Order: sequence, then structure tokens, then C-alpha cells
Amino acid sequence: MAAGSLDGLSACANAADPEAFHQAEVASDPLAMVRIADAAGQSGDSAGALAFYRRAAELDPTSATAQIGIARSLTEQGSVDEAIDTLNQTHAREPSNAQVDITLGRLLVAARRPVEAVPVFREGLRQDPRSVPLLIGQGVALDAVARHDEAQKSYEEALRIDPGNVPARKDLALSRSLSGRAGGKGGRQVPSSENRPREVGSGGAKPISTPMTPVE
Repeated sequence: MAAGSLDGLSACANAADPEAFHQAEVASDPLAMVRIADAAGQSGDSAGALAFYRRAAELDPTSATAQIGIARSLTEQGSVDEAIDTLNQTHAREPSNAQVDITLGRLLVAARRPVEAVPVFREGLRQDPRSVPLLIGQGVALDAVARHDEAQKSYEEALRIDPGNVPARKDLALSRSLSGRAGGKGGRQVPSSENRPREVGSGGAKPISTPMTPVE
């Protein structure tokens, strides 16, 4: 759905018929805007999705879901720094929102900024120490800065909470492999597929297509 559809929805407010009234109501409902943005994103229309997420954020400035959607759409358009700035501002307003911490931390790691990601994950864990996604994300960020022993403790804690968690188990194995090669030459890969920034909308979280990031 194109960004110009917002104008069409708003223009219906002046039309005297039930359908126009319904569309005008939709244009003023932030949750409806998020649902439309989700659908636009799923159809590959990242520009349209961005417009509707921004409309949702205008209607409800406290909506972390809308801000995460904005960051996701910006990332898909290649504006990673702007996406990070958006989430940093959201994080400053809502420091206890675990989903913002997870998304921001993952995006920082994917953008080769793991040093900044570590305190984001740690702050999230102070709020929710049993969050498996935060523990895994923290482990990935620590691995990216070659703090493998700390990373492994983070994965192990995630597995104590959720023994069947496959990403944590895989990342723990990879971290042990990386620590065994510490001091060697060449690049190394940061775990994991679980660390990709994720879409968050009314339908839940889904991974954004961000490749595993080599760290020099």
C-alpha cells in the first residue's frame, strides 16, 4: 500500500457515508496504522510501511511498536544509522522496554557496533534478568568484542532458563570454538541467526534479513 494512501484515508473524513466514516476512524487509530504497516511490509512495500508506522507514531508517540517498525523499515531501505538513532531515542524514553533493548542491541551488532550493544543488553537484563533473547543477544555482542568467557556464561544462563533453546546452544558451541581460536589471524563470524534485527508488529516478531556480520 503506497504512502499516498494516508491522504486518501484522511480525505474520507469529509464524505457523508458509513464507509468513509469507517476509513476516517481507521486513519485515526494507531493500532490500525500498525496493522496496515505490517501488511505493507510483508508485501515488500517498505516505503508504504514506513509511512504508516510514522502515522502510528504521530497518533501515539508512546508506541514502541511503531518506533520499532520505523527502525525496521529504515533498515530495509539501507538507512541503518537513522534506524539506530530512532531506537536510541525510543530507548531513552522507555529504558525498561525489553523489546526495544533487544531490537536496538541486535541492530547495533549487525551494524558492527557491538561495543555499544553490550550496555544496551545489560540494561535490559537489569529489568528482566530471565529474558532469554536478551541473554543470547548479550552473548553475541560479547563474542563480537572477543569477551568469550563472559559470552559463554550468558548463553549458559539462557540454557538454564530454557534448556531446549537451539540458538543459545548453537551460539555457545560457536563461542567455544571462537575462544579456542583466540589470538589467530583472520576474521571471525559473530553468532547468530538469532541476533538479526526483528520485525515487531501486531503479528509478533519475525527476523529481518540481515546477514551474519564478520568482525575484523
